[in-house]
Amino acid sequence: MQVMLQRISKLSAWTILTLAVLSLFFTDWDWRFGASVLLGGLVSLASFRAIAWAVRKFLGTEMGQPIIMGLSVLKIMAIFVLLVVLAIFGLVHPVGLVLGFTAVLAIIIKEGFLFARREARDA
Repeated sequence: MQVMLQRISKLSAWTILTLAVLSLFFTDWDWRFGASVLLGGLVSLASFRAIAWAVRKFLGTEMGQPIIMGLSVLKIMAIFVLLVVLAIFGLVHPVGLVLGFTAVLAIIIKEGFLFARREARDA
């Protein structure tokens, strides 16, 4: 499991960094688009890591599910507030955010599927 989390982190970091740099060439050097790709990817990756940590830490406990749900709600509210504040000041580009979110989500899904297939094969 830890290997999968490390692999997701590495692949996500390289992917969002590459997408952010490439976006500079296609958006006439608009720094907001590249920064939004980075922000979207980092928020998505941090959110995934937080949920993975909460599940490992609390799932076997008596109040595990309510604690995980509470942390998830707090995390989503914090992300919402951050993005709204950045949008009010015009510091983010919505398409860049979605691109960063989606790239990391695709990596998480792919790596999770490959991990599950290996586990099923080894069992």
